[in-house]
Amino acid sequence: MDDERPIGWWVKRLDALLEEAVDSVVAGEGLTRRHWQVLHALAEGVEQESDVVASPADVPDDAPAVLADLADRGWVDRPRAGVVRLTGDGVAAHDRVSRAVGRVRRHTADGLSRQEYERTILVLRRMVENVERVLRRD
Repeated sequence: MDDERPIGWWVKRLDALLEEAVDSVVAGEGLTRRHWQVLHALAEGVEQESDVVASPADVPDDAPAVLADLADRGWVDRPRAGVVRLTGDGVAAHDRVSRAVGRVRRHTADGLSRQEYERTILVLRRMVENVERVLRRD
């Protein structure tokens, strides 16, 4: 019975569905999740290529190839060595994908009041803190 599944199952299931939904949205632009991460970092003001290329541990280190692809699309330029920026077309592409990703996030909370959503985040945050605390003790 679904109601008897542990929280870990629900968290993993939601995470997998969110990844699938975001992957589907970015694929509509011919992008991968890593493309989106790089595009979004640039839109947020990251300009040093070394900062863009730095990958979280769980992300493949393919940022140089992603940057090259974005440059081939005309979405990124390199005004000087070590600096990368979005072009006007890159800003427009980021805006399109950002709106689509935003729709995924909004749909995730369909049927929830603002208070329910905020309470859910609070509960999940506390659970994370609890597990982190236990792990630090062990």
